Amino acid sequence: MRIHLISIGDELLIGQTVNTNAAWMGRELTSEGWIVSGTEVIADKPKDIVDALDRGLASAEAVLITGGLGPTKDDVTKHVLASYFDTPLVMHEPIAKAIEAWFNSRNVPFLEVNRLQAMLPEACTVLPNPLGTASGMWFEREGKVVVSMPGVPYEMEGLMTHEVLPRLRAHFELPTTLYETVVTAGIGESSLAALVATWEDGLPAKGVSLAYLPSPGQVKMRLGVHGPAADRAKLEALIASETETLLQLIEPHVVGRGNIDIAGAVLKLLEAHGQSVSTAESCTGGTVAQMFTALPGASASYLGSVVAYDNRVKQEVLGVPASALDDHGAVSEAVVLAMAEGVRQRLETTWAVATSGVAGPSGGTDEKPVGMVWMAVAGPHGAKAWVHRFGSQRARIVQRASRRILTHLHQEVKNQGALALEE
Repeated sequence: MRIHLISIGDELLIGQTVNTNAAWMGRELTSEGWIVSGTEVIADKPKDIVDALDRGLASAEAVLITGGLGPTKDDVTKHVLASYFDTPLVMHEPIAKAIEAWFNSRNVPFLEVNRLQAMLPEACTVLPNPLGTASGMWFEREGKVVVSMPGVPYEMEGLMTHEVLPRLRAHFELPTTLYETVVTAGIGESSLAALVATWEDGLPAKGVSLAYLPSPGQVKMRLGVHGPAADRAKLEALIASETETLLQLIEPHVVGRGNIDIAGAVLKLLEAHGQSVSTAESCTGGTVAQMFTALPGASASYLGSVVAYDNRVKQEVLGVPASALDDHGAVSEAVVLAMAEGVRQRLETTWAVATSGVAGPSGGTDEKPVGMVWMAVAGPHGAKAWVHRFGSQRARIVQRASRRILTHLHQEVKNQGALALEE
């Protein structure tokens, strides 16, 4: 079963607003077994909306629209839909009362223009929106479905979760589509492909797909199977077996499964061991700390950070010896080792990481070019340092360095049992 997504709004086209709706809907629909056949962003213009509807209904069983349902004159979606489905706009009094109650509960004046939001196409099934004033609309034609929802992300997500997805499940009989995602870090897409080449060659004959989803410092490998609903148990066994084979082939590089990222994988591993971590960052400027704190429950293992951008902070707050800075410079093995051990001792954590590098665009030398980053992990069994080069683009250097140091930390935490035995 295919679904076509249409996002309406000039603000999306000019880059003023990021279209997060399509990404969220794509994830949710795919997880339920739908195939998203296409997604497009269009202007708030009647002809553009009609043309997009024609394209969507020609290629998919359902079309989901977001945007263009506000109270102002530039929001034309419901008028276009009424014309498209040849039905008049009529006042829905229960919706009007709900909108008025919504405004009253917030002590905001209820205007006639707000009441007019309850003027909706007569032929649609109205989908109540308790999180806002723009109702959703469900239309059916010749077995196909068109749904219109507000563009405000949390309102759309509420309608999708409580109204649209349950109705889609009831209206269509979905085949079985299953996915398993394995998350790797510290290895590139081509190197992973080389490790699994023979196994991957045999997947099509089994009806299994494999997709590589790379991002800086991380590659996700997504396995998929598709078939009749009656074959679900068989398909579940197949994807479970192939996922296990993949895990065995690339085990040293695996940090997790599903939507977890490297920061989440580290926190999960630390929590399992009852251990903690702190960070000392120079060139990454707190990015590693932000990656941790963006995750719910991070405080169970992450204690804090020192952003030691200036050498004086490295020396006075983290205890980096002046001789290390004078003899080797801030971007050096000696300094990151001292930074990592310094923050670990001061914040009394089991583990600590440190970064110091040349993020550019200026400041590089022949000896220490832009993109060169030293990083270290300090833990119960000592400290280790690595040096990497991450290209010449500042934002990408910071992103890749932040993920790489967490990859090193993940590996060290995972290996701590073996290190303890060696001692």
